[in-house]
Amino acid sequence: MMEHQTEDRAYTLDEIHGLLESGLQRELNPKENGIVSKWIASFDKEDRIVVLNMFKELLNKHKRID
Repeated sequence: MMEHQTEDRAYTLDEIHGLLESGLQRELNPKENGIVSKWIASFDKEDRIVVLNMFKELLNKHKRID
């Protein structure tokens, strides 16, 4: 079970990094990457899902405006 949670956390982190890079239209630099990784690591599963959904909503609104 612990391995599955680790995979979920890694997947969510990858998705959030992808959303940030898509919204910023550039890759995160190493410092930004580290900050985001530490920030996301402090969340439990439910919080990660909420943040992920907020980023998706924000990015979708941004794309509609463009």
